[in-house]
Amino acid sequence: MKTTLFLLAAIALSLAALPAAAQTSYDWSMVGSCGIPTDPGAGHDFTGPSYSFSAARRGTLTARYPVTNTYGAGVSKSPAWTTLWESYTDNSASGFVQARLYKVDKCTNTQTLLCTVVSTDGEDPHCSSCNFSSSDIDFANYTYYVEVQINRSVTGPVEALHSVGIQ
Repeated sequence: MKTTLFLLAAIALSLAALPAAAQTSYDWSMVGSCGIPTDPGAGHDFTGPSYSFSAARRGTLTARYPVTNTYGAGVSKSPAWTTLWESYTDNSASGFVQARLYKVDKCTNTQTLLCTVVSTDGEDPHCSSCNFSSSDIDFANYTYYVEVQINRSVTGPVEALHSVGIQ
């Protein structure tokens, strides 16, 4: 009987710890191919999870990613988020991948830039991040989006966004 009670108590404690453990990972994320291009005819490719240039294009591509409140099953209006990250490939000094997190006042439509991540050159996909204050996230009064710009001045280099996330 004691063993059964101990086992039930251990199960209850481990189930109670699940929500806390889940909140240590990125709470909102989106793959690059789910962005909404600001200029649909600008020469972009959505390949698998990635957003990048089509083969012979250069210039600047821009896409937006609406941020939804996923924290605590969307019940909490003020998640403790403090980090924006991007996963990308940037294999040349001839371009960059940049992600910006904006908050928008629901009543006045005033935008505020919270944080900017700019890529660093490297061959393999990798991540970079920036930090902002957790007090800036308030879904009761603001909406949020991530704007990504991919730029290259010559054709050939790989500049691609694979995913964005907030923790």
